[in-house]
Amino acid sequence: MTIQYALTRTEIAAGFFRSLRTSPRFRITIGCYAVAFSGFELMLTGAFSRPLTLQDGATAILAALGFFLFMPAFLFLRGKTSLRTLTIAPEGLSTQIGKIQAQRPWTTIKIVAEAPEYVLIASASGNAFFIPNRAFSSSEQKAEFVTRINGWRHSQEKVR
Repeated sequence: MTIQYALTRTEIAAGFFRSLRTSPRFRITIGCYAVAFSGFELMLTGAFSRPLTLQDGATAILAALGFFLFMPAFLFLRGKTSLRTLTIAPEGLSTQIGKIQAQRPWTTIKIVAEAPEYVLIASASGNAFFIPNRAFSSSEQKAEFVTRINGWRHSQEKVR
């Protein structure tokens, strides 16, 4: 099954916040990245070579919050707004924007969430596809799209 769509920068950033709100798994993934970023910040300040202080705790919290603010800004600036072709098949998904192509097997996909306005597909690396409803010809096609993906993902999980 192949669909095509293009996102605006605002949709990309808004999709990030919607996914945080609606997908517990996405929230956990982004939360782990924020904690890792704050740990990296503590490492850079040398906090692990001496006893931790309240200032180190405040630094870690600010770093994690900064990460949450940085992500949508980064996505707004770097998000791909050109026409995307996304094809799903039993082996995985393939995507193309202009001359850029990529394939992802279903084993690398960690989140498939259907929301009223879009479908979210996210990998363990944090790469995500926010697919708006306008990419589908009908709500039935959207439901079939998600059903096929989940079926293929579950059949690959049984093989492992």
